[in-house]
Amino acid sequence: MIFSSDKKNLLSLAVPVILTLILYGVYDFSLRSYVTFALYVAIGLASIFLTFRLTICKKAITRFAIVFLFTYLSVYIFSLTLGLNTSLFDFCKGIAFSLVALSTCVMIRALARGIETVWLKKICSFISYVVLFLFVLLPSILICYFVATGSLISSDIIIALAQTNATEGTEFIQSNFNIMWLLAFIALACIYAVNAYFFRDITTFDSTHFITVLSFFLCLASSVWLALPRMDYLPFSIIRVTSRQLDNFEIYKQQKTMRLSKLNKLDSLKLSDTTDPNGNLFVLVIGESETRDRMQAYGFSRENTPYLVEQLKNPNNILFTNAYSSWPQTVQALSYSLTEANQYKKKQTVDAYSIIELARASGFETYWLSNQRKYGVYETPVTVISSTANHEIWVNGSSKMEGVFFDEEIVRRLPKIDESKNILVVIHLMGSHQKYDKRLPGSFLKFEGSDETLDYYDDTVLYTDHILEEIYSKLKEKSNFKAMIYFSDHGEDPHVIGGHDPVNLNGQMLRIPLVVYLSDKYCQDNPEIHDALVRNKDRYFSNDLIFDLAASIMGISGLPGMDDKLNLADKSYSLDKKSVLTMYGKMHIDEIPEKEN
Repeated sequence: MIFSSDKKNLLSLAVPVILTLILYGVYDFSLRSYVTFALYVAIGLASIFLTFRLTICKKAITRFAIVFLFTYLSVYIFSLTLGLNTSLFDFCKGIAFSLVALSTCVMIRALARGIETVWLKKICSFISYVVLFLFVLLPSILICYFVATGSLISSDIIIALAQTNATEGTEFIQSNFNIMWLLAFIALACIYAVNAYFFRDITTFDSTHFITVLSFFLCLASSVWLALPRMDYLPFSIIRVTSRQLDNFEIYKQQKTMRLSKLNKLDSLKLSDTTDPNGNLFVLVIGESETRDRMQAYGFSRENTPYLVEQLKNPNNILFTNAYSSWPQTVQALSYSLTEANQYKKKQTVDAYSIIELARASGFETYWLSNQRKYGVYETPVTVISSTANHEIWVNGSSKMEGVFFDEEIVRRLPKIDESKNILVVIHLMGSHQKYDKRLPGSFLKFEGSDETLDYYDDTVLYTDHILEEIYSKLKEKSNFKAMIYFSDHGEDPHVIGGHDPVNLNGQMLRIPLVVYLSDKYCQDNPEIHDALVRNKDRYFSNDLIFDLAASIMGISGLPGMDDKLNLADKSYSLDKKSVLTMYGKMHIDEIPEKEN
């Protein structure tokens, strides 16, 4: 024997710690050349080999390590199965964190088993199982989500969940629950049970070495703490990206006062010479989860947009046939649509003025009306943008996303406005948000076919058409009414979990309606804008450019960085099918995957 049993036992705990420290000591250099990458891999493999070679409970740790490491690294197997961009480097970084997690669990278990006081031993043993559960939970969440949905959870999905509360979470489960979710929960229990079964067999060390081994444990804990900012295990990467997005939301909120102050000092901002001195009312209506693929006005077989079809007989009303969303989720899409940030310029949302801020700085009185909840777990740029309006009306004052009122309550709450002023009214509908049958009164449950989910979805499109009729009919009677723009934040595939999961992306989630309604007087005063809109109605467009479109129709100019080539209401608009982007600039629209029939 090379070592005595006591020394061997001590080394079995010390070696993983020491090698883990060395491993993360070279981590910063590990991906800069093939030499350092080879060193990185060699150290990782050595730590596995020596840990098992020197331990006296080799079989127990070996069995546990096989199960534990398989659990941890299986997320990369699923990632490869889905064709995601996962490299050998990513896999090796996963191995690195898996070793840290394995060493930590083994160390805590051994320390707990070495305590002689019975009650304290039981407490520490329980703690060791809690630590195991927390470590196993990381990969298990991804595995279980894969079992339930066939995709890996992403930061975008977490952001969407961050906008919900317990009630909406319950509603989501009701809309999407199926046998696969039950299997996912069973899988979670089984994964932990199997790991815990092999975990229990890990033995302790000689009690005379307790203080020494405890010091090594503290060393391991320190190495984990120091390594955390550099850990690239897949779940950590998702958490890190999510955290960065939420931090950006908070920064956007904090900079609100500064943006308004800068705008008010901009001497270049001005209104068009054609602006009616007797007052102007502009309306921006935001739909929810409406895809143009299932709209009568765009050629769909069911008659679910009769009012829009009738209104398009008026040449002042223009339907745009090739509009796309910049992202298939509300916060990300509207963070661009309602601000000057877009996919074609380098300006980020945190530095971008919103359409409401721009309107206020240009002398408009602004209103925000919404039938969606104001707050989820986190405040988002959408709620920050709304908070800059002079007047806010939140119809859905409950904690339920399902809401107390249908969208028709928005019509009843439309404000009494001073028709001699310049007014911007922004309306955010509940629209076609899941759960579809809860978004409309029973009198609008019209369609009956072989697929109840699609029937309900098409009913919501019909109801939204009715709401747009009510809004337009009421506001166009105002003497200062000039224009209304309607677009959807993103589309929807009712048969996909959540309806618009970017991991399961298809074109139906990105193809959206866009309609501009112009008054007779506006067309008379602004014939160039009307002509440009008509000429561009079949051009390709992404809704992150709504800011430019709305500013132009409102007659606001002089904001630095505005580009007529990105303005759909200008004859210089230059984007086409090859240049229009989506997915925050990561995809051209001709690259959008289509679902299989």
